[in-house]
Amino acid sequence: MRAALYARVSTDEQVEGYSIDAQLRAGRDLAHQRGWVIVEEYVDEGKSARVEDIDKRPKFKEMLKAARDKQFDVLIVHKLDRFARNVIVTLKSFEELWENGITFISITEQMDFTTPIGKVFLATVGAFAQFYSDNLSQETKKGWAERREQGLYCGTLPFGAMKGEDGIPIPDTAESKVKINGQEISVCNYEGLKQAFKLAVQDKSDREVAVSLNASGYRTTGTHGPRPFSKDTIKNMLRNRFYIGYIPDGSGGWLKAKHAPFIDLELFEGVQKFRERRATSRFSVRSDASIYSLSGLVRCAECVNTLRAFKGSGRVRLVCNGRLKGGDCTQPSTALDVYERQLMAYLGAFQIPPDYQEKILEEHRKLQSTYDSDKQKALLEARLKRIKDLYGWGHVTRKEYLTDYTAIRRDLQQVTPIQPKVNVLERLAAFLKDIVLAWKDASQEQRNRLAKCLFEVVWIKDKKVVAVTPRLEFKPFFELQYDGKSRYILQVRPRGDLNP
Repeated sequence: MRAALYARVSTDEQVEGYSIDAQLRAGRDLAHQRGWVIVEEYVDEGKSARVEDIDKRPKFKEMLKAARDKQFDVLIVHKLDRFARNVIVTLKSFEELWENGITFISITEQMDFTTPIGKVFLATVGAFAQFYSDNLSQETKKGWAERREQGLYCGTLPFGAMKGEDGIPIPDTAESKVKINGQEISVCNYEGLKQAFKLAVQDKSDREVAVSLNASGYRTTGTHGPRPFSKDTIKNMLRNRFYIGYIPDGSGGWLKAKHAPFIDLELFEGVQKFRERRATSRFSVRSDASIYSLSGLVRCAECVNTLRAFKGSGRVRLVCNGRLKGGDCTQPSTALDVYERQLMAYLGAFQIPPDYQEKILEEHRKLQSTYDSDKQKALLEARLKRIKDLYGWGHVTRKEYLTDYTAIRRDLQQVTPIQPKVNVLERLAAFLKDIVLAWKDASQEQRNRLAKCLFEVVWIKDKKVVAVTPRLEFKPFFELQYDGKSRYILQVRPRGDLNP
């Protein structure tokens, strides 16, 4: 086995003396005990693991690329929070490792995905990551819906806008200093916004507007920080109805907002007319990049080619690439739901054994508890810093400071993992007991994730699913459920000469 080590320490932890050497030493010892060869050590120093943007963690990003290139077989970390402190990043990264045949070990939490049950959990958690993410976002969506009902904007304000004293967006008239050709000048983002619309109504292209704003010293605002404008950021800006007093309704439409318009309605509509004229004058190719339940999985049993999905009048149909390329394959075009119904009936008898279900649920509890305790610890540490600042500024007495400091320190020492929300675990347990339930509850993209978790290939001939090739991790479960038929189902080869 080729092993890779990943270690990380944030800026604060560097100050506190958190040791990279200790993390690497523990990983080397484990690899030595298992007889594995360490091929690479990836170390991020002074990097936070809480953010979802892995571009801010170069070695982590490099490690994932090496995993995609299959440069190692197992990844070792000292503790799960060294790998990531954001549960979605963790789940997505686990899924990427699994898809490339990489296993994972966290020494402190004793999460060992090199074992049979570990491999099953790693495969399963990837398939259910999207379900978990959807559940996690429900409360946020409720809050956004309430704000929209009140006419308030949700999210980061667009370029040229800032929050007023009452929280309602107003024009960003604050001046900032920038250097252009060695000269320092003052710019105001609201003026930059008006400049963009004035140029666009003069039939300037998005690229020309971007060049003009950049040359004038303007830069984008938002979560990614100040960056030069591109034609894409200009396109989004010029189409944004926020600037004429509307907010997105969350379903692709618009609602009247509380804030006043930033751009005159006549000017805005004039820009849209010029944009429409430009769009109709260009040849455009329709891109159908939708993901369907069997995308990337289904193959023709006659010619062994993959099948492509096309959406016509309401129904999605699968067409063999062998026919599309002019071959002599006779596989007919068939509606996707025809195969889905057969596959669902096939999965109806498939179950993960109860003892494995409980092991998977326990791993899920362990994973979630790690993040809940991290969140509680972070809140207490933030309170501790706050009370120190208040004391330093003279806003609290020494007695008040010591009382609060002692209480917070005591709470920090008693931080224990919090149990995950019951409804999340109940839903996961139900899915593990009945895969068909998960299939019915899933969107097309989620079904694709679930199908890829279970199958390598789904073979079809005419209008029938004739065979499946299961994922290696799940092959024993298929053999268990289909005892008596499994030899045929698992070993059939559609055409021995083309697919030996």
